[in-house]
Amino acid sequence: MQISSSIEELTERAKQVLNQITYLTLATVDQQGQPWNSPVYSSFDEDYTFYWSSWIENQHSQNIVNNGRVFAVVYDSRAVSGEAFGVYFQGVAEVIEAENEIFNKAIDTIDTKRGKPKRDKKYFLDSGPRRLFRFIPTTIWVNVKEPYENSFLDKRVDITQEIKQ
Repeated sequence: MQISSSIEELTERAKQVLNQITYLTLATVDQQGQPWNSPVYSSFDEDYTFYWSSWIENQHSQNIVNNGRVFAVVYDSRAVSGEAFGVYFQGVAEVIEAENEIFNKAIDTIDTKRGKPKRDKKYFLDSGPRRLFRFIPTTIWVNVKEPYENSFLDKRVDITQEIKQ
């Protein structure tokens, strides 16, 4: 998409990508500062807060427990070079430890938004094998192409305010 596209067009395209792609790719770091990247099957709510469930012992889960600062991206990995469009996020992720309003919203968002039957809460509590997580973006960008000689430069445009309207 050319940089001449309006912010409204970019925001609508971002919404389309988010509604089509179900994997949020998380970038986290461990306690030694080593990077880790994981795709997680997720759903988001009306505020673009993302929810997923993962085994608490997974590397990305442990990284989030120790450092909730996360960078994430949603994109179609099948796109040919120069035709990709991604939605980029910076924000904070956390494990949802106790049954509460956020816990219930996470289950509803993950399961029912994707047409799956609602799972029992015990699956995510105490000795259950998985935990619920949420990612709250603080900044959201999309990529645009700016012509440069016989090629292009990949630039990002902040759509945080527009997408949350």
